[in-house]
Formats: sequence, C-alpha cells, structure tokens
Amino acid sequence: MNVITTFEDRRRKKQWNFERQVLRKLSLSKIRGYIHMHFPSVFENQKMGSGFAEDACIDLAIDAYLLGAEFSRFGYYGETEVIVRRRCQEEYNDHINHLYDQLSGWLFEYEQDGHFFALCESFILFWWEKGFQEGEKRYRMKLN
Repeated sequence: MNVITTFEDRRRKKQWNFERQVLRKLSLSKIRGYIHMHFPSVFENQKMGSGFAEDACIDLAIDAYLLGAEFSRFGYYGETEVIVRRRCQEEYNDHINHLYDQLSGWLFEYEQDGHFFALCESFILFWWEKGFQEGEKRYRMKLN
C-alpha cells in the first residue's frame, strides 16, 4: 500500500531539511560572541535578566539567519541583496521591531531611542546577510 502525501507536507519537509542543513554552519558561541560585541552597553550594565535578553537575541538572530537563507534562492537567480530584502520586508521589519521591543522593555528605560533602534536593525541585518550568503552558497553548490 502506498503512503499518500500532500504537496504541503512535502514542501514543509523539504523546508525543514534545508533549514537543518543551513543551521549546521551556525554556532551558538559565534552568535553569543557577536551579541556581546554588538550590544556591549546592554550586557555589561545588566546582570539581572541578561539571560533573557541574550536568549531573545539568539532566537531573533537564528530567525533572521533562516529568513535570509530562505530568500537566498532569489539571489541565486540574479536578484541583488537589496531587492531580495524588499521581498521579505514585512518579516524583516517584524524581527527588528520584536528585538527592539524586547530589549528596550526588559533592560532599560529608553523611550524612543533612535540609536538603539538602529543598533537592533544592524544586528538583524548582519544575521540576515549571513543567512542569505550561506543559502546562496548552498544553491550555487546545488546542495538544496
């Protein structure tokens, strides 16, 4: 007897496999190091609750990395990074806003600090670009 699978199940399984393969190139120690380098004032002043902030940063770094890797196939087919980022602008902005809201809500009393928002934006951009480059490399090597 044959097993009946739907297109949606097959697509989801293929996406999970791709994400697993891409995440093998990412290490938590690199993410943690970059977090402490990118947000030095946040983690040197805050001992209480910095574990929550670090976990939130790690989660969003991984999400941005996977988002970049997912959309890297458009880069493989000739689109520039900027155009591809516009394709996923809504999710990309959600990651930035989520990181800003979590860090500013947990750690400090910044009301509307534009500098800190730009810091969060550059953090998400860095991990999105890393994922984009890794995914594009996998597509070029035909590993997907």
